Amino acid sequence: MARFLIRSRIGATALSIALILVLVSGARASDSQDTVPATCASDFAIPDGWFYTQTGGQGVGFAVRDDADARFWTAFQELGGIPVVGYPISQRFQQHGFTVQAFQKLVLQWNPGADRANAANTLDNLYHAGFDPWLASFRQVPPHQALPEDAGQPFETVTANHLALLDPNPDIRSAFLAEPDWLTRFGLPIAYQDFGAVRVVRAQRVVLQQWVTDTPWARAGEVIFANSGDLAREAGLFPESAVTAGPPGAAVPTDLDLTLEPSPAVQGSTVLVRLVSGRPDVRLSMDGRVLPLACADGAWRALVGLAADAQPGARQLQLDVGGQTKVTDLEVAAGTFPHIELTVGDEISHLLDPATAAEERAFVQALIDQVSGPPLWTGSFGIPSTGTPTSPYGQRRVFHPGAVSYLHEGADVAAPLGTLVAAPAAGRVVWAGPLAIRGNTVVLDHGFGVYSTVVHLDRIDVTAGESVAPGQALGTVGSTGRSTGPHLHWEVQVAGVAVDPAVWTWRDFTDIRSGSGYLLPRDPTAPPPVPGPPPASESGVPPDDIPAG
Repeated sequence: MARFLIRSRIGATALSIALILVLVSGARASDSQDTVPATCASDFAIPDGWFYTQTGGQGVGFAVRDDADARFWTAFQELGGIPVVGYPISQRFQQHGFTVQAFQKLVLQWNPGADRANAANTLDNLYHAGFDPWLASFRQVPPHQALPEDAGQPFETVTANHLALLDPNPDIRSAFLAEPDWLTRFGLPIAYQDFGAVRVVRAQRVVLQQWVTDTPWARAGEVIFANSGDLAREAGLFPESAVTAGPPGAAVPTDLDLTLEPSPAVQGSTVLVRLVSGRPDVRLSMDGRVLPLACADGAWRALVGLAADAQPGARQLQLDVGGQTKVTDLEVAAGTFPHIELTVGDEISHLLDPATAAEERAFVQALIDQVSGPPLWTGSFGIPSTGTPTSPYGQRRVFHPGAVSYLHEGADVAAPLGTLVAAPAAGRVVWAGPLAIRGNTVVLDHGFGVYSTVVHLDRIDVTAGESVAPGQALGTVGSTGRSTGPHLHWEVQVAGVAVDPAVWTWRDFTDIRSGSGYLLPRDPTAPPPVPGPPPASESGVPPDDIPAG
């Protein structure tokens, strides 16, 4: 039987917040995905050909293409593709006056006169380059053997003389001749040798092996074809520059296609973006923010968060692939959200100062703008606490005096003081402490730029840096911060934006969390900066004031 073998902190000042913003701004500016890119698809289309990374490495490989100089992509397909020729192991190069490209099983050279690709006599070339001693010592390939009886004989006789070299081993002979076009594929048999553990036939273009006992790559008695291209590369027959893998080059137009779900997307939505391409040289951004990518089914996926007050109309997603750019509109539709007006007393009106809110927002934003690594969640999110839903996500509020507008960016659950608050999903604690408006707060990083936040807690049971499991206690329901009664306010943030958390309780975004590879806009091994918090309040005691929110 023959087969082919492929080897193959408290009291921080406004200045500290300014420094935080500098750090965040700097991180955003360097969000260039400059780490070694992950490879999503092992191979993919390029103009007039295909790109393979299987023998190259992460994000790099070898292109097989047709152009005015040679049509190796056509020849590769006509010969039978991967099963027959193997994966490419080189770029194009010049050898013996021919344009050549090496594959695992065959080395192809372009014959311009015949306007076709031929299989090169790789083993003959190794012999002429002086590599026979290496082949015999390290790869158990018999030396090149000249047959005196070939002299002056017609090709038919020469062919018979060389086929006779197969007579000592009927199994190898059968495997060799089982290929109808054996002369084109294999060339003439050149030598046969029994090495004890393995019996080997050397032909002009291939090596056949029959192992006496079972090996990891062949069963006892089985005839296999060694990868002659790999042998030649290992021996050093090809230029180093030729066997150095590179990037894929230009993209095809369809590489720039993507789909959006939902589309149009209502304010507060979490949008799943599906790219057509799985190329490594891809970058997706919106409003200057580079988005992390997850590989699913050989193509990239991303998440976009839309705020409850996102401007209705077209938002632009920019996709850069292989040196080409395409802008796709993400249509944002207005949502339907309730309105409420509230009046607060003079004793807490300082909490409506826009500077106070901006300071705390900047602190929280610095936390949730980070992309620390791949997803940590394993299913849909749970609601962090039992109770009665009250103020919904997206509620528009106006506080008096001053007619100060406020947008409710989470969902509220009214519950008795001391009710358990649990982690909605697996994650890591990036903040656990008091804040002025939010009160006792826990921020969880769920990976991939997805965060959740629980606020107004009475007690905090976790510490920053701690990993938590779904349902693990984070603390208890309280009324700290800007709150007049026990309740839980919780948020989900995606790509730095607070989205409707309800969606995450029924949708688990499988394409993202179950990705086979990730392309992150920053080094996932570098810990995100952990800034000191803004003041808890002017007196250092969290105020107990404004209605739930």
